[in-house]
Amino acid sequence: MARRKKNKSPRRRNTAVSITGLAEAVMLANVGTNAAFNLSAWDFVTDGWGAGSTTKATGANQLSMWEMIYGNAASKATVYLPGGSSQTVTMTPGSNAEVVMQNLQNNWLPAVIQGVAIPVGFKIGRKVLRKPISMGNKLLKVAGLRSMVRI
Repeated sequence: MARRKKNKSPRRRNTAVSITGLAEAVMLANVGTNAAFNLSAWDFVTDGWGAGSTTKATGANQLSMWEMIYGNAASKATVYLPGGSSQTVTMTPGSNAEVVMQNLQNNWLPAVIQGVAIPVGFKIGRKVLRKPISMGNKLLKVAGLRSMVRI
C-alpha cells in the first residue's frame, strides 16, 4: 500500500520589526546616498518637498530626490553672508548623471569601507550583546510588544 502524503503544518513567521536591522539599514542607506548624492538619506528624500522647506542641497555636487524629479531648481542657490545679507549664486553642475558619477568617483573608497564595516560590526555586536538582546526581547514579550518589535 502506498504511503499517503502528509500535509505539512504551516510555518509560523516572525513579523516583528527588528530595531537593530532597521538601524543597520538606515546606516547603509546613509552610506549610499552620501556616496552618490552628497546628502544623508533623510535629506535626500525630504529636501525640497513642501512649501517653505529649507533646502540643504545647495552645493554643486549635492543632489536631492526633488531636484532629480523636477530639475535642479534653475541651478541657483542662495548663499547667506554674515550680517544677514544674501547673494544668489548660479551653479552649473551639469546633468544629474554627471553629478552622481562625479560624487561616486570622489566618494567610492569610504563608501566601500563603510559598506563592509557596518554589517560586520552589527554581526559582531549581535554576538557580543546576545544576552542583553535576548533579555530585552523577553521584556518586550512581557510588555506585549514582541509581536510588533524585537531587538
